Amino acid sequence: TMATPAAMNALKQLTRGSVLQNASRSLTRNFHSSRPTFGGDHAPAYVHAPKMYDIGSMKNRKLTFGAMAGGAVFLGFGIPFWAVHYTNSKL
Repeated sequence: TMATPAAMNALKQLTRGSVLQNASRSLTRNFHSSRPTFGGDHAPAYVHAPKMYDIGSMKNRKLTFGAMAGGAVFLGFGIPFWAVHYTNSKL
């Protein structure tokens, strides 16, 4: 069966419009709110301060994070114990 020229013309117009719409969608800039967009191949993860959060090349990384974690644990347990001791000494 042969399609009528009007039906073929309508199909051509539909496909031509969708191709143009897809091309224009790819050329527009989009707003991404769910995940950060990173730069090119050699762009740092945090663009505004490239050396600030480069944890991989940090010197004494294990010592620094160990001291920070130990300090957090010490403060997390020390402050409540000190508060109880202080409160009981006032009674």
